[in-house]
Amino acid sequence: MSNIYPLLPRLTVNSRFIDEFISAEAPCCALGLVEERKQTVGFMALRPKMVIPEHYTRTGFSFGHSLLGNDNFVVIHFGFHFYNYATFNVLVNPNNPVVQTVLNKMIETGDYFFFAIDPAGRATAFRSELGQDDLSELKNNLPLIQNAKTTEIQYRKALAVFERNPDPPGKMLNWVCRDNMDYLDLTQHREELTPISQPVQPKSAPTPVEIIESELIPCDHCGEWAAQLIFIDDSADEQALEQYAHKRVDQYSKLNVPTWIIGEPLGMPGFDTKTRSLKVWPTHGPIQLKTANEFNAELDELLASHCQSENECERDQDAEDPQPQWHPISMLPTFTFIVDGMLEESIAQLNNMRKAEAKPYVLDDATLNRVFDLYGKQLDDQQYFMEQFSRWQQSPLSTAEAKEVDRLVKQSATLKETNEAILNIASSMQHAASNH
Repeated sequence: MSNIYPLLPRLTVNSRFIDEFISAEAPCCALGLVEERKQTVGFMALRPKMVIPEHYTRTGFSFGHSLLGNDNFVVIHFGFHFYNYATFNVLVNPNNPVVQTVLNKMIETGDYFFFAIDPAGRATAFRSELGQDDLSELKNNLPLIQNAKTTEIQYRKALAVFERNPDPPGKMLNWVCRDNMDYLDLTQHREELTPISQPVQPKSAPTPVEIIESELIPCDHCGEWAAQLIFIDDSADEQALEQYAHKRVDQYSKLNVPTWIIGEPLGMPGFDTKTRSLKVWPTHGPIQLKTANEFNAELDELLASHCQSENECERDQDAEDPQPQWHPISMLPTFTFIVDGMLEESIAQLNNMRKAEAKPYVLDDATLNRVFDLYGKQLDDQQYFMEQFSRWQQSPLSTAEAKEVDRLVKQSATLKETNEAILNIASSMQHAASNH
């Protein structure tokens, strides 16, 4: 689960869209297109009136849609539920070129971005693949959406009915930026969203959007947050790390867990690539150059000692006869964070291993042993996850909880396949290197 080198890619949107969206009356929601690595992907952007606390945005959200209406017309309902915090609803008219274009792109690519923009103009970005159920539902409803003839009067009537009795209960969002197809044009008026700090501009000027990427790491034993990694993309010099640490002091001091600011890899991302890191909490240390292997070893040591009992006899007994700890459904967001984070890291590592497979000599025995230890342990973790999810499935769950548990079962199965592929490549590389 320790992973310090993948960074959020630069995202490009239409600057005129950003200007209108930032100046629109909150709370609001909009649909659009974003470019990532020269690929166009659909997105939904939410701008509530209040700041969503980071410990809720870090655990992600669930997304769903439905069609509402009658024989004469339909409207689309989108719901966004931030676990244990709040639900947001928005209704859009399917007889709208922007809606149809974005939904077509979501179905074409199988994924989408979601931006939650706070009142200060900072954005938390989520990249989410559409699950097969969501994709299937969108595909099934696409003919109705494409053939919809819903008028503005019909849309407003449906909106008024829904606002009187929202289902699910939640905060209503104004649908904005909906009448200008030019906002979907990414060939001009291009604006990059980058994870750098910029001052808030007067309302008359375009408000810059900042994307913050960080990772909260829970303790495997007690489930409490044990460490936080904050990633900064623009880290060409050490001063940038110090400036970013100073700006984010309120964030990590309130969380009160060991925190590092992590810079970009100084070379090709990999376990042996040096990266600048700065420990900022609970004590402020010097900037250090460490490889992913070195940093992960330090992090693993921290996690291993997070909630050790002061009673040595207790620890020895636990080591000899460890008993799995089963969690209530309230821990679902934590497991979502852990499983999705592990899978994302494993997929990135599998790609790295495939690139190195043709050159087995580039990875020494120490690195390969680290791979065997890390991903072998993740296979053990995956068995524990599956048992936990099975226990949850046998207990009463809400519709949203049951859907998320089912998704995590699929994610966990994919994690197992990915880690087995990593270990197979590592084993073949070790064998090839010994015969080289």
